[in-house]
Formats: sequence, C-alpha cells, structure tokens
Amino acid sequence: MKNLPPLKSLQVFLYAAQNNSFKAAAEKLFVTQAAVSQQIRLLEENLKCQLFDRDSKQTRLNAKGKLLIPYIEQAFEQIAHGINAVAFEPSANELRITAIHSVTSLLLIPQINNFQMDNPELSIQFSPNNKLESFKELDVDIAIRRGLGDYPGLESRKLIDDSIILVASPLILQGCLQDMQSIINLPLLEDTSSDIQEAIDDFCSTYKIKRSELTSKLKTTDSVPLIQNALAGQGITFVSKILVAEHLRSGNLVNVLDYAFETPNTLYLVAPEHHFHWGKIQKFEKWLTNLLKSDPL
Repeated sequence: MKNLPPLKSLQVFLYAAQNNSFKAAAEKLFVTQAAVSQQIRLLEENLKCQLFDRDSKQTRLNAKGKLLIPYIEQAFEQIAHGINAVAFEPSANELRITAIHSVTSLLLIPQINNFQMDNPELSIQFSPNNKLESFKELDVDIAIRRGLGDYPGLESRKLIDDSIILVASPLILQGCLQDMQSIINLPLLEDTSSDIQEAIDDFCSTYKIKRSELTSKLKTTDSVPLIQNALAGQGITFVSKILVAEHLRSGNLVNVLDYAFETPNTLYLVAPEHHFHWGKIQKFEKWLTNLLKSDPL
C-alpha cells in the first residue's frame, strides 16, 4: 500500500474543507491559523497537487479538493464507528429505550419490573416515539419499531413473527362468537394503519362480506385507545396479536372467529450496530425475546 499522508494533515484538511475557512478550522481544532496552513501545505506536497484555491478574501476547495473530501469524510466516519464499537460502554447503568407508544404502554411498562428485578443495577428510561429519529438527537440506546426491518444505516433484529387478529370483550359478544351477522353488526374500532387495513380487506374477502357492512365507531392510528375501548366492551377491533397476548391469556379479550392475518410487519430492535455489543443491550434483547416467545397462544 502506498504511504498515506499523515493523519493529522488529513484531519486538518477535513475541518478546513467542511468550513471553507482555515481560520474556522483553526478555531475548532484549537490551533493557530498558521498551523492549519502548514498542515495543508504538507498534505498538498505529499499528494503533489493543490487542494484549495486561495486568494486574499477566501479559501475554497478546488476540483481536486472536492474529489478528495468525500473519501476523507467517510474514512473519519468509519474510524469513529470503530472507536465506538470497542470503546467503554457509555452510561453502563442507564438503559434508554425509545419504542412506539403501543409497545411502551401495553408491553414494556407492565412487564419491565421483571427485567429490573433481574438487573437491579440498570435504571430504565422510556422515550415513547412513533418515529425513528437520529440516535444522536434522541440520546437513546435502543429502539423498538414495527415494520419490515428496513432502517438504512442501522442494524435491525426481528423479535418475533406477528399476525393481525380480530378481538372483542366477552362483555359485548354475549354468545355470538360464531354468529357472523351479529359480529359484523358490532361497532368497529378501526386502526387506519396500512397493515391493519390490509387485514380488514382480507377479513371481508375471507368471509365474503362488503366493507360497507362494517360500521366504524372510532378511527385512529394508535392501537392503545382501540384496545382500551375493546376491553370496555365498546366494539371489535383488528390488532397486533403481540399487543393483546396478555389480555387473551386472561380472557379479557377473545379472538373472534379465530381469525388471523399473517403480516410481514412485526417488532424489531433497532440501533447502530455497535450498540448491540453493549452488555446492557444484550441483557435487554435476551429478556425481551424470551418475553415475546414465552407461553405462545
């Protein structure tokens, strides 16, 4: 491999190029402007070409500099990722989790005490959020998202396969569990999310009923109020089986007609790849996987 220029010169070039200013680069690196100029000259001598156009008012990248900068940015980004992967685990006694609202309310909060009993050294912080934003912006360790697992730049690990089922409280069914006409006459608590809508269409096709025969009483993209209303006997609802597993076990909800729509959408653990090397993440992943896969219905 050809001898590479000094790493220090490349770092100075990176700051000068990103700021279009030797002065700004000097301020960010806490060195003098003369020191920046010297490192850029050393780099240009090493490469045997000019990287900047200089005049009395401004310093700008020239064509060669513009060609080089994306490679240098990518190289330093990869170095940072490598350092993060092997560096000491940050905030080892704090586990910061962002999850969609339904998972936070219906799955994590009711069960997290069991995890904390096994891991008393960890302090848990929840950040409910239905959007997967930058991990730097959110300042979190791990995310739980529902989808297909396609999250560019992040690693995603599927937790469990899922299905969409039709549920209702025994309070509202009153013995009509297999009576199709009585069931479709019940108010529909409708989740307007795309995968739930696919399940509703499949249900209508399977049982040869018109979509117009279902009467929506409540519409939302948040499954939490739908499940709460279903528990109160206010109607029937199509919902992720994962979210109501405990209610099915307890008998507070029943799977109407034993209907199930297999969906490719399910829960994923999502984070930068190196987060999965941290001890606290490994403990949480093992606990959550066991929780979801235990006592299947």
